[in-house]
Amino acid sequence: MKYLRPLIFLLCVIPYMTQAQNIIYSKSDSVIYTNYITQFNNQKDNSVSELIIKSAKFFLGRPYVASTLEVAGNETLTLNLRELDCTTFIENCIVLSRVIKSGDHSFDNYCKTLQNMRYRNGVIDGYTSRLHYTSDWIYENEKRNILQNISLEIGGEIVSHPLNFMSGHPTSYKHLKDNPSNTNKMRDIETAINKRDNYRIIPLASIQKNERGIKDGDIIAFATGLSGLDYSHVGIAYWQNGQLHFIHASSRAKEVVIEKKTLLDYSKDSKNCTGISVLRINN
Repeated sequence: MKYLRPLIFLLCVIPYMTQAQNIIYSKSDSVIYTNYITQFNNQKDNSVSELIIKSAKFFLGRPYVASTLEVAGNETLTLNLRELDCTTFIENCIVLSRVIKSGDHSFDNYCKTLQNMRYRNGVIDGYTSRLHYTSDWIYENEKRNILQNISLEIGGEIVSHPLNFMSGHPTSYKHLKDNPSNTNKMRDIETAINKRDNYRIIPLASIQKNERGIKDGDIIAFATGLSGLDYSHVGIAYWQNGQLHFIHASSRAKEVVIEKKTLLDYSKDSKNCTGISVLRINN
């Protein structure tokens, strides 16, 4: 029961920790974390894929809120288990599952695991140290042996699709607008990403014949044809009644849902979707 002492502390803190501690969260977040650990603390022997699905279902009905990490001021580790966008939903499902697997259920371990996944080299060093592009997030977390991009193994191909969206649209981002230094750093990051050839996509036309290679708990990243942008959405693969669906924080439903459409139909119905990437989380 290693988690009891830090969780008791959390329930007693003021609503937000200080900036000096480089972390922001609310008392409600600590309560949700307590509830999660209480529910799953004895499930260490489950596979990480099983835990990811259980974690995803734990969040069903949680409100969808866009851009939950875009807070004012200096870059800090922002925790928000109350409201989720598509990225923070999958991040938390992975991180919480890894916390359970580790056996260390302390809030400190949760924070460290989340920071390690969200930031380049696990270090918070300004706005551009966060892994904004999904391609960059995949690359960094595959390098740390957290996940495998299995797209090529199940019918994917390497696609050339240069990234420049963020540096090309600085006014759309709070921390790039009127900040040429951050914009220039993002341009350098985009250049580095474009040299990697790691944009691996199962084309839209090939999803159906290859979907049996996708397992419950795999992360699905939806590739977009929008110029300069890599992916438009992410979710968690979930087989239901013999058909491949996914669980996601849905902007349309305004909450975390098991998508009613199959993954194939959702992809076909998405205006700019060109295919998917499939990521498998390591145990």
